[in-house]
Amino acid sequence: MDISQATADRVFEAARTATFRRTNLGLRAQVSEGGYTYYVEAGGTFLACIDGREGYGGTEHVFANATAEQDRALREAIAAQAAK
Repeated sequence: MDISQATADRVFEAARTATFRRTNLGLRAQVSEGGYTYYVEAGGTFLACIDGREGYGGTEHVFANATAEQDRALREAIAAQAAK
C-alpha cells in the first residue's frame, strides 16, 4: 500500500524527534501520525524509509523512501541525539 507524499513528509519530520533503537536491520523508530504508528528505518547506506504501520485494523505493509534532504536531516538529528 502506498501512502501519500504529504503523510510521508509528516512522518519523516516527526521522526527527527523520535527515539531510534538499534535492531538487526539498523536504526528503527516508531512515529505516531494520523491514528497510525509508522515504523521508520534508517540503516546502512540506503535512504531512510517508512516500512509498515500499525493501526486499528492491525499491521499493514506500507513503504515510502525519504528524499535525500529528509534522509540527511533525519541522520543529523539521530547523530545529535547520540551525542547527548
